[in-house]
Amino acid sequence: MSKDKPKGGLGKGLDVLFGGSEAAEQSNNIPEFHKNITELNPKSDEQILFIELDLIKANPYQPRKEFDNSELNDLAESIKQKGIIQAITVRKIDDGSYELISGERRLRASKLAGLEKIPAFVLDVSSKEDLLEIALIENIQRSDLNSLEVAEGYKRLIDECSLKQEEIAAKVGKSRSAVANTLRLLTLPEEIKLSIKRGEISEGHARSILAMDNDVDKLLLWKRITSESLSVRKAEELTKKKKNKQDKREKKIYEITDQNKAAIKFLEEKFMEHFGTRVRLSPSSPTTGSIVIEYYTAEDLERIIDLCKK
Repeated sequence: MSKDKPKGGLGKGLDVLFGGSEAAEQSNNIPEFHKNITELNPKSDEQILFIELDLIKANPYQPRKEFDNSELNDLAESIKQKGIIQAITVRKIDDGSYELISGERRLRASKLAGLEKIPAFVLDVSSKEDLLEIALIENIQRSDLNSLEVAEGYKRLIDECSLKQEEIAAKVGKSRSAVANTLRLLTLPEEIKLSIKRGEISEGHARSILAMDNDVDKLLLWKRITSESLSVRKAEELTKKKKNKQDKREKKIYEITDQNKAAIKFLEEKFMEHFGTRVRLSPSSPTTGSIVIEYYTAEDLERIIDLCKK
């Protein structure tokens, strides 16, 4: 896993990682005897190299699916002015090229900026499982993924790396409940998940929507949020109001007064006298409910059926 800051002894390499435009120019003037790759820290387990952009292949485990062109252009302009602030992370593969682990935005922006080479941490990763885990975790830890992309990354760590929620939480520096809540976003209707990906609603909005009991109510709240540009606080208020209405309605349906209890008991006794077995009345409103007549043998059932016919 790449570190935020490389170890000491990198010399001018630090100028490229953290310096200005002069450093960026130096990164494109590497001596030829290094065969287009300059090794800055040969004794470290995590080597930093300057690698030709053409030698770097895409990351097959990139959790981010969409990249904003205007943001990439802004980053490219920043790279032209200040150089690469943070090295990307790659692994070397058999054909002599490199496979990206994390840093696709920086890689794309560097191409737009016209750089020939880019500083990169080279990790010694061979198994696909380890590569997937490192790639997903490094990308999840970055702040530029939307919440649904993070949730999809967590899901892949569970399904493909056999990690538990507690293990994921430890690796990405989150609580287990935070990981669990983010994973719940994957249960939302597809229209709402697409809305998260497009940036139309935030994770806070999505959590309010998740509090609704069914997909119909979730979609109705989502439509209100998007059409009325509701804040997260307003969405939470609507969710709470809906839940309170449901609680009051349920309480009213099942509330039985002492007078009603006496009437129910009287009717149950009359039914039991008629059928000769236990009978229970369960009202769900003043005018609706259910009657349960118990039987204990086949003959008992036939007797009750005969009585019902009379």
